[in-house]
Amino acid sequence: MPFLLYVLFEFVDTIFSSFLIYIYFPSKSYGILSASTYGYAITVANALGFLLLWAGMYGIRALNYSFYIITLLVLCLLIGFLPYNSFVLILLFLFVVFHTAFFFWYEVLATKFEKFEIAVGLSYASGFLALGLLMLFESLNLPLLSLLYSFALLSMLFLRGVPFGVKRLSFSQIKRPKFLAEVFTVWIMGEYAEVLSSMAYYVLRDSSALNEAYIHKLFGIALLTAFFCAILSPFLMEKLGIKNFGTLTIFIMMCIPALLGFPSLFPLLAVMVGVSIAFYWVFFRTYLYYRYPKEEYIHRFMFFYFASHLGGIFLYSTLFEIFHSHQLSLLAFSALLIPTLALNLFFL
Repeated sequence: MPFLLYVLFEFVDTIFSSFLIYIYFPSKSYGILSASTYGYAITVANALGFLLLWAGMYGIRALNYSFYIITLLVLCLLIGFLPYNSFVLILLFLFVVFHTAFFFWYEVLATKFEKFEIAVGLSYASGFLALGLLMLFESLNLPLLSLLYSFALLSMLFLRGVPFGVKRLSFSQIKRPKFLAEVFTVWIMGEYAEVLSSMAYYVLRDSSALNEAYIHKLFGIALLTAFFCAILSPFLMEKLGIKNFGTLTIFIMMCIPALLGFPSLFPLLAVMVGVSIAFYWVFFRTYLYYRYPKEEYIHRFMFFYFASHLGGIFLYSTLFEIFHSHQLSLLAFSALLIPTLALNLFFL
C-alpha cells in the first residue's frame, strides 16, 4: 500500500508541478516580469526552499514532512480555483518555495522502495507522457488537476511515519578531489538542465513571435521525448556505461544553443531539450545509486540536490542582462560544460 501511494503521488506531482513551475508560472508572469527578473525570482524561491529544508532538518521541528504537504495542499487549491490576478503570481512563487523543500523529502523516500525502483522510475516518466499529451492536445484543466494533486498530497500523509535518517552536511568532504569533481559536474549539468526547464517559456517567447498554442506543442514534444528517453535510458546506459552516458548527455546539452537562431528548427530543439533533461536525471540518480552505499545515498543526494538548484538561473539571468540575447546567454552558459566534460571523462 505505501508503495502504491508513492507511485501515484510521483505520477501526479510530475504532471502538476511541472506544468505549474515550467509553463503556467512563466506564462502568467510574461509581460509583467522581464526574463532576468523572472530568473532572479525563481532563484530566490529555490533559495528560500533550501533554507526551509535546512531549518526543518536541523532546527525548527515544525517544518516537517506533514507541514509541507498541508501547505502545498492549500496553495494548489487556491491556484486552481482563484480567478487569475497578481495575487496568484505570489501563490505560484510560494508554491515553488515549498515544493523545492518538499521535493527532497519525497525523492529520498524512494530509497524505501528499492526493490520497486523500476516502477518508481516508470511513474515519473509516465507523468511526462501524460503532461506531454495534455500540452499537445490543449486539454489541461487546471481546477481538476489541482483537485487530483490535493488528493495525492493527502495520500502522502500516510507515509509520514516512514523513517529515514539524514546526517548533518559536512562540507569538509568536498575537499576530496573525486567528490569535488562529482559536485562540480552535477552542479553545472543540473543548473543547465534547470535553466532549460525554468526559462524555456521566456526563451521561446522572446526568441520568436510564437503563439501560446505552439509553445504548448513544443513543451509537449519535449515532454514526450523525455518520456521515451527515460524508458530507453537504462538500456543505453547498459551499452555505453555510466561515464560514456554522461559524456553523451553533455554533448547533447552543448548543441542546444546553436538551434535557438532557427525558429523552423524549434521542434528539433524541443526534442533535444527533452533528451537532455531525461538523460541528466537518469545519469544523476544512477551514478549516485551505484557509486555510494545505501546509507550514504540520502546524504550525497542532499549535496547534489543543493548543487543542481542554486546559482544557474541567477547566472543565466545575469548573462541575459549583459547580452540581451537568449542564444548568446545560453552559449556562454554552455561553455561551463567544457570543464564538466573533462571531469566526467577523467575523474568520475
